[in-house]
Amino acid sequence: MTEDSPSIAPMRTKATPSPTAVRTPVLQSVWTWFWVALLTAGIPMLAVYFSRMWRLDHYQYFPFAIGAVAWLAWTRSDRYFYAPARLTSLALVVIGAVAMLSSWSLRSPWVMSIAFVCFSAACLAVMRGPNDKSLLVLALPLLLLIRLPLGYDQLLVIELQHLTTMMSSLLLDVLSIPHAVTHNVIELPSRELFVAEACSGIQSVFTMAFLSTLLVSVNRRKLWLAPLYLVIALILAVAGNVLRVTMVGVADQWMLLDLASGWAHDILGYTTLAISAFFLWSFDGLIMTFMHVTGTTSDEQPDNPILHLWNWFVDDGQNVDAVGEYYRNNQPIADPKQLGMQLQLARWMGRMQAKPFAIAMAVLGVVLISVSSSSAMKVAVVGVEEGAQGTFFDGLIFSPPIEMIETGNDGFELNEHQLARGGENPILGQNADSWMFDSLVGGNQVRGQFVISQTYADWHELCLCYENQDWRLLNRVLGQGDVSQLDLDTLESQPFAYALFGGDTEARGHLWYSAITQSGDFVYPPERPGQIGGRLAAASENMNEVIEPMMMLQLWIVAPKKLDTSTIDQIDEMFDGLRHKVALAVKAASRGESAAEMEALSTEVSP
Repeated sequence: MTEDSPSIAPMRTKATPSPTAVRTPVLQSVWTWFWVALLTAGIPMLAVYFSRMWRLDHYQYFPFAIGAVAWLAWTRSDRYFYAPARLTSLALVVIGAVAMLSSWSLRSPWVMSIAFVCFSAACLAVMRGPNDKSLLVLALPLLLLIRLPLGYDQLLVIELQHLTTMMSSLLLDVLSIPHAVTHNVIELPSRELFVAEACSGIQSVFTMAFLSTLLVSVNRRKLWLAPLYLVIALILAVAGNVLRVTMVGVADQWMLLDLASGWAHDILGYTTLAISAFFLWSFDGLIMTFMHVTGTTSDEQPDNPILHLWNWFVDDGQNVDAVGEYYRNNQPIADPKQLGMQLQLARWMGRMQAKPFAIAMAVLGVVLISVSSSSAMKVAVVGVEEGAQGTFFDGLIFSPPIEMIETGNDGFELNEHQLARGGENPILGQNADSWMFDSLVGGNQVRGQFVISQTYADWHELCLCYENQDWRLLNRVLGQGDVSQLDLDTLESQPFAYALFGGDTEARGHLWYSAITQSGDFVYPPERPGQIGGRLAAASENMNEVIEPMMMLQLWIVAPKKLDTSTIDQIDEMFDGLRHKVALAVKAASRGESAAEMEALSTEVSP
């Protein structure tokens, strides 16, 4: 080659792109419309369900749970919907479908919430992104959208009240602050601290439970760690709440400050909640210090089952295993004839990727929403504005005319009326009217207390209140007086609840109670919370929950020993006649009738 010869340029080759599967646009994908149909099918019933949940302060985190999951799914996924080819996803779809059908049949928004969570989890299980093979862990916060059934959240309130009172008392003893404890009341020298639901830890427990599931989801922790995080959240919430109650007592005795009400109490509550949340975050860092993958990949040593099991348990997907990836990439490709059932299912579902199927899924979504709307219209709804008021509603349903209540009663007397408004007597409720009940039954003098308390957002289970006063519930049944003498055309009769309580002595507590709505109608008493068999047995009969502001009527009698059957039957008639008199008066007042007409109506049903 001479100096004049042209230089040979280096060869340039254009890299041939690897063949990739052509993916159907998201809006044309049959699986987009499949998941949209399932996730939107329950919206009408869910609107009823969430309006009810909003009434309860400790469940008001649910908009944040839905928003957080939606945001995480949007940012972590490739924003494409896939077929439910995984067995986990397919099983969740089946469970959700059964729950949705049950919700329509029973007209139960609560069951629809189960269907919604199952469908959401099924969708997240097959979604994936650049750093995630599955987004199933994001479904954890959605589990807390399902309200605890059968009244167990109310039972949790009682247990937390007892625990908060006991532990706060211990701290006050350590600080040498004189006090006495009576049930859930901490008596200080200058005031009484009533450990109510707002101070029992119920709100912070549910909030901390939500934060623990969110922490697991955000940090991509293993699903099996979720129960451990929930337990720690429970402990931290109770500890923070005990600190709050103790600080109220310390501020009152040492600094003469009132931290039990107003904005100061709210700031104290949010501060203790923030402290609990910080310790939960610190626990997450602590647990990850110990639970990390080993430095040697288990793929290199497939004969080491302990190493393989440990890495499977603790690997949250954030550890880059270069050696393991190299090892897996150099393994021979499996024979297509020996593909697993899951991959075969995915290929079969892939054949449904056609325009007619997409249209069919869209039509299916419209049908499901229509059926759900029809069911939702048969369920009473509470508006968000009303529901936001929580357990109690402001104002009164009915201002009981004292003279009407105390007169015209056959066989018993009501006297010594006491009035409590604006939470003056928190044990009896927000607004209460009470009378001393006096009757001579079978030659024996029977004395007790008759109370009208209002206004509640729904049925208030009074058995839980008396169990909170260290009475032990022995029995609870539904009863009804003689309806033959009642004007059933004016008022539809419903049974009332009767409960028998015992204690450490032979004394027995007897409780008759019922609920009346603002329109003057009785509410069918639910079965006893905590008794699963009884609740489910009556589910098909009484699924039409009354969601309307209501007042609770109760008659409480403590006897040296259990009353005999004939005495109880006579008091049944007295209480039944009294509650019918009040109900007719409420119905007349709701129609704007005069006091004279109310008295005339009530006289017709006096026992």
